[in-house]
Amino acid sequence: MIIDSHVHMGGPDKDGATLTPEELVNSMEDIGVDKAIVFPFNDIDPGISFSKANNAVSSAVEKYPEHLIGFCRLDPNFEEKTLEELERSINELGLKGVKLHPTAQAFTLDHPYVLEVIKKAAEHGVPVVFDNGKKESPNEGIGKLAGEVPDAIIILAHMRGENFIEVCEEHKNLYLGTVKAWNLNKIKEALVRLGPRRIIAGSDSPYSNMRKELIEKFEEIELNKDVKELILWKNIARVLKM
Repeated sequence: MIIDSHVHMGGPDKDGATLTPEELVNSMEDIGVDKAIVFPFNDIDPGISFSKANNAVSSAVEKYPEHLIGFCRLDPNFEEKTLEELERSINELGLKGVKLHPTAQAFTLDHPYVLEVIKKAAEHGVPVVFDNGKKESPNEGIGKLAGEVPDAIIILAHMRGENFIEVCEEHKNLYLGTVKAWNLNKIKEALVRLGPRRIIAGSDSPYSNMRKELIEKFEEIELNKDVKELILWKNIARVLKM
């Protein structure tokens, strides 16, 4: 079993990227990926706090329920409308998590509605995935949010930026993604310091090669079977209560 925890779907993104559900499912079947967590690109016309784009994700999941698990994307700049969209996405659309991208949506971690989104996600028992390790999304700032909402489950998508391992050591409700983590020594270090139950694999498809991210990378590290299973599917399955 392999679950890709990080896939952009739909579009077009503001950079022109697209990925249809059919293209994704065909790629998954070709590579041997069983399920993928999908959320919107940074769409040109996403609707209020990504409402249109979240609808499209929900429709794709409805069409391919054996392959796709949907997360909503949100823009905290819409304030109360963002919380309404989170509620709608979980309760009406059946989506299973939240994606936040501070750089793309031009907000900082001290935006009051970022904390409110995390609190609301925790109430629903769904994880929040952060694009992390950039100027707008420093790992220490995400760690602070994790400390303020200890019931939240937060996934740092990337082994990027300063102190991502140290921040995860300090906050047990943080998980660390392997998306585009090609410093294999850092993956090994994270496994030693955090343990294998808090590392989650993802590809960032279509921006990165799914086969490379989920197959070749972990063949090169040469992990034992039990550890590999935790990273490639059991950890995210546990987070999602699958």
